[in-house]
Amino acid sequence: MYRTTMKKNESIINRLANFTCFIAVLTFAFTTQAFAQSDKSNNVKTAIAPVHLIGTTNLVPQAGASLSKNNEGVLGTISTSGLTPGHVITLWWAIYNNPEFCANAACAPPDFNNPAVNSSLQFGGATIADAGGRVSFMGYLAEGDNTGFYQIPAFPNMPNPAPGIVDAKKAQIHLAVRTHGMPNPNPVIFQQQLTSFVGGCLVAMPPCATVQAALFLN
Repeated sequence: MYRTTMKKNESIINRLANFTCFIAVLTFAFTTQAFAQSDKSNNVKTAIAPVHLIGTTNLVPQAGASLSKNNEGVLGTISTSGLTPGHVITLWWAIYNNPEFCANAACAPPDFNNPAVNSSLQFGGATIADAGGRVSFMGYLAEGDNTGFYQIPAFPNMPNPAPGIVDAKKAQIHLAVRTHGMPNPNPVIFQQQLTSFVGGCLVAMPPCATVQAALFLN
């Protein structure tokens, strides 16, 4: 039993160490890119954030996220757990360009409906949760790129078209994790699951839901 526990602990420590190393390498690469792109290259900011269950303060175990900003855009990474193995998982950029107009210091989905916030919700990638319920994502989003934006019908005041990131240094950005249920046997619906906010949601069991998020407040 003692050896089994030791092995489990070593496995967890190794995964966390590998993730830390992964973020460090990405941060270095992003910083190097900034030096090549801009004479303001020393103005690169990187933040690390925990991942929490949506709508709560409960943290997801063995999870973490990073966000690096320069004058051209942002590089985000997230590695998380606690998802249902085999489910289709998508990542979304929740961008609040004017966070000073959000209802609270930490912006939230209802703030999408405030035109002064000038928000944007954009697709960041898709994958299948592994046998341990884990996923990892990495992505770069340049200022002004509104690729994959989604207009939430419940929030008709969202900008259309979406602005993307207006000022990377100013925007408050959240990385949101969404589940779409098991891969649908219909290839058309499966493709929708992998590429859209509501993909497969009419038939998904359990229903689609945004389940986790990492918040970067500045």
